[in-house]
Amino acid sequence: MKEYAYSPYLKHPEQMPDIDPLKPAMRVMLKMITKTHQAETSAYVPPEGVTVRKIQTESSGGGSFEVWVAEPEDCLEKTPAILLLHGGAFYLPLSVSSLALGCVYAEKLKARVFLPEYRLVPSFPAPCALEDCLALRNSLNEHPEQYGIDPERMMIMGESAGGALAAGLCLYLRDQGMKLPKGQILIYPVLDDQTESYLSARMYEDAVWPLNANRHMWDGYLKNAPEQMLKYLVPMRHPDLSGLPETYIEPQEIDILCDEGKAYARRLADADVRTALNVITGGYHCFDSDLTSEYVQKIIDQRMNAAKAMLEL
Repeated sequence: MKEYAYSPYLKHPEQMPDIDPLKPAMRVMLKMITKTHQAETSAYVPPEGVTVRKIQTESSGGGSFEVWVAEPEDCLEKTPAILLLHGGAFYLPLSVSSLALGCVYAEKLKARVFLPEYRLVPSFPAPCALEDCLALRNSLNEHPEQYGIDPERMMIMGESAGGALAAGLCLYLRDQGMKLPKGQILIYPVLDDQTESYLSARMYEDAVWPLNANRHMWDGYLKNAPEQMLKYLVPMRHPDLSGLPETYIEPQEIDILCDEGKAYARRLADADVRTALNVITGGYHCFDSDLTSEYVQKIIDQRMNAAKAMLEL
């Protein structure tokens, strides 16, 4: 991995593996990484004041999937609801770092945070993941008393590939005339399958999230994707971004995805959507996995300030 001008306030990163989920030879590696993720999340102990549990939610495909819930300890009142969609290139399950961030958000917002284990590539290409996220959103909206949430204070967050799911979900809800969340927060989001057309992709192609891995991600996710769903699966393909909820976008400076995040923010602002763009100087993909860093804590506080404003907390 090339050396870039990463922030001195962050730990030195390691490059993420380049996995082509469509190649059978790489599926052994994918299974190994998946098992590691699952073992780490199963063994995770939340911080004091927060609990985690798992529930089952029905999928639109007829089955069900697990949802992690992070919530304030001994909370009996209705809380805001955060639908947090994890990253992982559409082929990896929830990581312990994403679960830990969910606990931080639950504590800071006094909210219940729902992290779905949506269906993954290669067994379930698009639009399966988006359908699962929609199914969970609908269940939260239709049965708020079951989940202990206030349906008038719901927002959607997404990180990396989960950023594409969050943005696509908001677009789909708007187009279907369904109730929109109070806001969307997109953290180093994946938004465009034409990443190579952006300058940041050429500048940082060998950074933490490498360009070649990004190509393989999109190829695996969009294999045989329905044409009518592409504008939701790839948010930058949607011709109309008007009427969306307030948005906070946080690209990382040293990331191939930086410029597509900025481009999406510009399009939202041009469509009169209230938009906050916060490019993190010296930041890299998944930099926020180090919760001991004061710099990371500062950035998380900025996210939470945006969330509090959206939820009117």
